[in-house]
Amino acid sequence: MLHLMIVDDEPIILSGIQDMVEQANTAFTKIVTAGDGAEALEKLDYFMPDLIITDIQMPEMQGLDFIGRARERGVKRFIVLSGYDMFEYARRAIQLQVVEYMLKPVDEKELIELLKRIAIEVLEQGEKAQPPEAGAPKEEEAYSEHVQMLQKYIASSYRKDISLTDAAAYLGLHPVYIGKLYKKETGTSFVAAINRLRIEKAKELLTGGQKLSLDKIADLIGFENRRTFYKVFRKYVGRTPGEYRDGLSEPHDAT
Repeated sequence: MLHLMIVDDEPIILSGIQDMVEQANTAFTKIVTAGDGAEALEKLDYFMPDLIITDIQMPEMQGLDFIGRARERGVKRFIVLSGYDMFEYARRAIQLQVVEYMLKPVDEKELIELLKRIAIEVLEQGEKAQPPEAGAPKEEEAYSEHVQMLQKYIASSYRKDISLTDAAAYLGLHPVYIGKLYKKETGTSFVAAINRLRIEKAKELLTGGQKLSLDKIADLIGFENRRTFYKVFRKYVGRTPGEYRDGLSEPHDAT
């Protein structure tokens, strides 16, 4: 299984290219999409592609600038898409060692043949991408790829107000599917996994000697307010955050 990331700010083109690849018989069977370069860089925290197909003109970050940033992260192969046959774009793409510069609308036959050629090259050279190390525990190696990706998403996004729907959209999967799969493999729900991680981070902050306020800690670990932080912390630890900081909770720690 090879990994492919498709980046384009036009939803119709994005879904169209994804459909082309999914319906073709190529080795790129795991596909993640992004609407711009900034979103794509975030997804590189937990998804390392063997190939990226990216548009050039996008909001937030131009495609060629994104390629430079992605190359620094370890991505080696890129296909550039453009609606403009401009020499300067092509010149910069060559400087960045882009595999191919394709004009829109994309020729499906040409794209699929190119993907098959790149897949053979990747497999022959033994360069299949490995998921980035994002602090996930070694036990995750026993999980399916989708669950590993979700674990990495949680590890990189727990400070935000995220939901299972957000995670599923980010991974390009259905929330019901990924929720059931995660519960089946890990024995815990998505929400519980986020809360457990947040509480572990809260413990570190409470005992770190910085004497941060509880409101500040709640904000740093992704809780919307102090009251929710108290409620969840007490549920998992058996004591309030203040009692834990005072050293009264260790014998009763339930996490």
